[in-house]
Amino acid sequence: MLLEFVAELSEGYRTVFNLYVFEDRSHKEIGEILGIKERSSSSQYHRAKQLLAKRIKEYTLYEKGRR
Repeated sequence: MLLEFVAELSEGYRTVFNLYVFEDRSHKEIGEILGIKERSSSSQYHRAKQLLAKRIKEYTLYEKGRR
């Protein structure tokens, strides 16, 4: 289920999220790979987490309402 929500992220957020979470890369490494600042990687990761948390919460509330 998480992967379905990750797929909904913008390409930049999704790339940073995948590199950080699934490939265990540091924000410094991600910055070097993508040609962005370390702080930008961190910022995009946190925004991606917020968006995912919101989508999961909405989905959970929707599913509870269907019962």
